[in-house]
Amino acid sequence: MKIFLCPNGFTEQQAEQARHCVSLLEACGHSCAVSLEDSRRLYHTESRSLFGPAESHLIVSLGGDGAVLRAAQIALSCGKALLGVNSGRLGFLCAMDYRGLSRFSESFSSCRLSYRSLLTLQMKGKRLLALNDVVIAKENFGQTVELSVRIRKTDELHLRGDGLILATPTGSTGYSLSAGGPILDSESRAILLTPICPHGSDAHCLVLQDTCSIRISGQNGNAQIFADGRYVGRLSHEISLRKAEKKLLLYEKANGIFGRISL
Repeated sequence: MKIFLCPNGFTEQQAEQARHCVSLLEACGHSCAVSLEDSRRLYHTESRSLFGPAESHLIVSLGGDGAVLRAAQIALSCGKALLGVNSGRLGFLCAMDYRGLSRFSESFSSCRLSYRSLLTLQMKGKRLLALNDVVIAKENFGQTVELSVRIRKTDELHLRGDGLILATPTGSTGYSLSAGGPILDSESRAILLTPICPHGSDAHCLVLQDTCSIRISGQNGNAQIFADGRYVGRLSHEISLRKAEKKLLLYEKANGIFGRISL
């Protein structure tokens, strides 16, 4: 199998883990490649950039959930399945553990392929995809943001506080969970709206049908927008969000997300 590896590589320890991961995958009989940039950074040569993600059979991320989110954009661009290998902390989105890579084939055969819904964010003529969430947040400590949220064409909410999280079922275990939102099964047909430190006792997390179209505008111009943790701009104009037509093929453990959570 041809595997395209997307590793974390910000520290020397992470770089060593990436090189070790390549060695273990090749020892299991697989052909492994990294990007040209990663090849130069990890090996000081271009020789490890043997093929691109579109030529691979599988995209593998190495790190934590952040590495999965970065690799998801690559997997989506070429329509390949993604497998997360956890060498970080939580690893909710990872199906395998770095310490078990020597038994890669055995562990991989026990994983199941899931189809994860995405959010489409449209702003200023740009269209972005988010696997986890889109976050609208205040810029500075001590400030608040004021948001108008239109759901479908009839319902309108006004929120004041630190911001708002719009999460997919996959993203329900991320920032939304830390802000008090519920955990959803990854196959749920829903979009979460989770206020961040709202000013008012009547502002609660909403679970919406994923057929909803959501439009958001800001009142005081100091809100920033992030998609899967990446800064994408300021809320200077109305933005719209809805469920994307495309889905991500993501491998997960056979017992799914609930096998990692103590209820």
